Amino acid sequence: MANTVPPPSPASKLCRIIAVVILALIVLFGLAVLITWLIIKPKQLVYRIDSASVHQFNQNNNHLNATFDFIVKAHNPNGKISVYYDSIEVSASYEGQTIAFNTLEPFYQPHRNVTRLDAALVARDVALSEALSRDLKQQRTSGDIGLDVRIKARIRFKVGIIKLKHRTLRISCSPVKVHMSSLKSLETTSCDLDW
Repeated sequence: MANTVPPPSPASKLCRIIAVVILALIVLFGLAVLITWLIIKPKQLVYRIDSASVHQFNQNNNHLNATFDFIVKAHNPNGKISVYYDSIEVSASYEGQTIAFNTLEPFYQPHRNVTRLDAALVARDVALSEALSRDLKQQRTSGDIGLDVRIKARIRFKVGIIKLKHRTLRISCSPVKVHMSSLKSLETTSCDLDW
């Protein structure tokens, strides 16, 4: 008597077909993503601060009033990706305390473009701790104030006619040397990105 193998059940055939279809879809999706990436060749956005100055600096009774002006350069090196900046918040902090803040106008940045952003951050009667006030006075006497500049933006990428969903972009520029004298020139400060 010969041993015969029973034919596979219809349920096991169905499971195999479903597994093959799912595997094929995963492979096709992976190929589509790879081909899209190779065509678009996305590059990292680049930001830097080219200029920093301060006006109407007044520190009295542990309170600060000043206007900090920064020129931020936003570089989109991508050939096929443009960027919509829908909201932009810029803040300057000293030793962890935010001392000045402002929002910038939304804008559209085409591909392969460098956009100059003029950010005037206002410190209006900002209360400082005694230690922070003392440190700030010492730095001011030395001629430079070291600040951390942070930018938070809601952006959307556009590839061809497709606009992708909003993302929050966080940019950190540190340390930015703000010269108290206009005779000194600023060393350009590069910025780091955090998605």
